[in-house]
Amino acid sequence: MNIELNAEQQRVVNIGKELARDFATRAAEHDRDRSAPEENYEKLKDAGLFGIAIPKEYGGLGVGFLGYSAFIIELAQGCASTANSYNMHANATGTIMQHPDISTSTKKKIAKLAIEDGKLMCTSVSEPNSSSLLASAYTPSLEARKVEGGYTLHGKKAFCSMVESSDYVFLYAHPEGDPNLQASIGFLVPIDKGKAEGVTIHDVWDMHGMRATRSNTVEYDGTFVPDELMLHQTDEFLNDFIIRGANWSFGGFAAVYLGIGVGILNFASDFLTSRLAKGYAQPQAYHPDIRRRIGNIASELHAAELAMKYAAWHSDTHGAGIETFYAFIRAKNTIGQAVANTAKSATIACGASGLMKKVPLERMIRDAATAPIMPPNVDAAADQAGLLTMGLNPADVLPPLKSTETLVAPAVLI
Repeated sequence: MNIELNAEQQRVVNIGKELARDFATRAAEHDRDRSAPEENYEKLKDAGLFGIAIPKEYGGLGVGFLGYSAFIIELAQGCASTANSYNMHANATGTIMQHPDISTSTKKKIAKLAIEDGKLMCTSVSEPNSSSLLASAYTPSLEARKVEGGYTLHGKKAFCSMVESSDYVFLYAHPEGDPNLQASIGFLVPIDKGKAEGVTIHDVWDMHGMRATRSNTVEYDGTFVPDELMLHQTDEFLNDFIIRGANWSFGGFAAVYLGIGVGILNFASDFLTSRLAKGYAQPQAYHPDIRRRIGNIASELHAAELAMKYAAWHSDTHGAGIETFYAFIRAKNTIGQAVANTAKSATIACGASGLMKKVPLERMIRDAATAPIMPPNVDAAADQAGLLTMGLNPADVLPPLKSTETLVAPAVLI
């Protein structure tokens, strides 16, 4: 296994570090106002990063998932909301580029939209009333109806990060009348920053953390998608999007949260090495309880980073499959636990002074709150990791909850 970055990957990571320093100067403002960081998206475009998840053969940067994850870890340390939202652009373009059922001509067209035309894209998969514990809750309820020249969309999508800033939305819809709940059509929907006909954005995103992601609910009422933007069809949505696309479907989010954890560690280290308690000549960092907490944070985050790098290397080297999914599900669980523990320990170590609104740690801790619950949450990730570790047959796993008569989707991912 070689997880060293090559020259091009390191160049992109260095750009991420530079952008993070700039984004950090506006992060508090966007968090306070829960405003979209439009200027950050423009700077990402100006830096040539709209092709970060696109292979070189289609004109992209070709840094692989290892290079992308290293970049987004850096970006998240400056503004986690920007990183978490921009990950949706990488999710959309990366998923499309690696999907075997999407034609080469379509991939070239979408790569041109992103790279040459500078179009921002987001991914919208979450359903109203979905649960990060129950994979089947993510099967599309948004309906696609065939009409002359394309399709119309009817229904809602939830948690649509960056949608108001995006030109296109990558999403899945259920074909009208199909009895298979996992039957889905992948579309790239021209949304024109939420101004497309038949699109209503419900401003519901007033959250504890990640406030500037603007992850609002979008309602589609007859929104038209032309045939040429119908990407592919599948009869097994969960396997198609989550298992085969584990790197982009949830690996990218895991890397964002790892970046938040690293940012908390760096801030806490600087904060504690500069604070003197009344009557003492040494900074608080020398206190044995502080040393232990920072040591535990550093150890857990290092393990989480190695888990992410292994999963990224495996994805780049071996491609999609159960083993790659297994690597990412372990990494997601490890990162979720590590970042939650990091936020807790840093809060205790830095004390009340670290929780003042003017201190960046307060925002980072709030942004870290969703690390263990971002789908698949740590319980769902641990469950799947346990199933795969013990070689259990997914068909023999009982549904965790009583389902309605119409719900026939599987209770497990694999």
